[in-house]
Amino acid sequence: MRTAVDALTGRASMYRLATITLAGVLAMGLLLGSLGIVGVDPVGLAGTLGVVGVATLGANEVAARLARVVPHRESSVITALIIACIVPPSIATADLVGAAAAGVIAALSKYLLVWRGRHLLNPAATGVWVAGLLGLTVGVWWIATPAMLPVVALGAILLLDRTRRLDVGLVLVTLVVAIVGARITATGSAALDAFPSVLLLYPVVFLGGFMLSEPLTLPPRRWQQWLTAAVVALVFSLPFSFALGPVAIYTSPELALLVGNVVAFAVSRRPGLSLRLLDSARLSPTATEFRFAPSRPLRFEAGQWLELHLPHPADVRGTRRVFSIASPPAAATAEQPVVALGMRTPAGGSSFKRALLALEPGARLRVTQVSGDFVLPRDASMPLVLVAGGIGVTPFASQLAEAFHAGESRDAVVVIVPSVEGEQLYREVLESAGARVVELDRGSLTRDGLRAAVPDIADRRGFVSGPPAIVAAARSALRAAGARRVRTDYFVGY
Repeated sequence: MRTAVDALTGRASMYRLATITLAGVLAMGLLLGSLGIVGVDPVGLAGTLGVVGVATLGANEVAARLARVVPHRESSVITALIIACIVPPSIATADLVGAAAAGVIAALSKYLLVWRGRHLLNPAATGVWVAGLLGLTVGVWWIATPAMLPVVALGAILLLDRTRRLDVGLVLVTLVVAIVGARITATGSAALDAFPSVLLLYPVVFLGGFMLSEPLTLPPRRWQQWLTAAVVALVFSLPFSFALGPVAIYTSPELALLVGNVVAFAVSRRPGLSLRLLDSARLSPTATEFRFAPSRPLRFEAGQWLELHLPHPADVRGTRRVFSIASPPAAATAEQPVVALGMRTPAGGSSFKRALLALEPGARLRVTQVSGDFVLPRDASMPLVLVAGGIGVTPFASQLAEAFHAGESRDAVVVIVPSVEGEQLYREVLESAGARVVELDRGSLTRDGLRAAVPDIADRRGFVSGPPAIVAAARSALRAAGARRVRTDYFVGY
């Protein structure tokens, strides 16, 4: 099941998956509105969607030209679709003006409220909330109805599962249901009615699945993400209102998310960093390692990844990409610091990789985030089995090289599942660090195959890195073979 889901959702970029799921929500709204099942005027919804789309995309084009950057149109499409799910679905002139204003504000926020090339606040929430402060619109969240919940929940689960953030969404939903349900029960309602009504009538599932989950505004570490979700839940659930000069501030889902975005920024803010390309070398006919000199010593944990920003005429995947760091942390803080990234570079690859391959030594790229929890246990005596699918070997190369540098004796078996027959990426690094390296083909990645390759696998903790299909298959095989506490890392491709 895991493999089938990853294979299905992995066919599209994260942006495309978000676009498809949001389009499905809006299509269901149009259908149910036409049938009179939900109180949505289908003509009003279609008109609002058209106006918001034009306003958001138009403002994004203008702002991008002024900032001299390549506009990311699909990101603006997603923002427009979310706004259409929040504002009143109406063709009244005042409502259309308010919806358009929300779209323009949302688009501009991506260029005005930024840090190290990343916007700080969820654009759709920013647009609707600021337009509301100006009295131009109001967040009605018409998608929060019992009839809409199935399609909203399905889309939310697909997005949260793709980004491996189901736990973050669950923190938000659980806390909101508990707090708001308790408040409703305190007024005399039956608990069996109060708690389910929160899921049916409040937009918490949409907020968690389609908005809180935005990777660009989430902090990097898991505990930080849980904290952000908890803050959003509290601000969402506890009613308040006060005057701030001529405007009124009151409880709303948009404000709750924005407060969470501020908390996320506060707990994860780091100094700016750029990388200067030193050189590159082919690891295989379809893989390349790039070596960079960081603008300052880069401190990270072995197994983490960084996000590169490379302005170029981008395809749908945009100008930012995430790559696991292949070099050990010690190399990034040395007297002459070096950071190495290994990646798949097939012919006809993404626009990002084509632009990266075309760079000359000395070119600079900006790092917009260093993140990840895919780290080895601190107890160096714990035996490990590390399964790497193709280029997924990069975090293991970093981890074992760092352990060797620190003088740790890690008992590690690395199981390589090559993407290309005969490909041996970073094998010398792994063996130099003292790891035993074995190779299995995709068909042998089974319980019996792993037990034969690693007879003492039941005594080892499992780690898996690579493409979604390999990760899903390896995780199942490791658990069936008896490996302990299997931990996974996989390429989201946002």
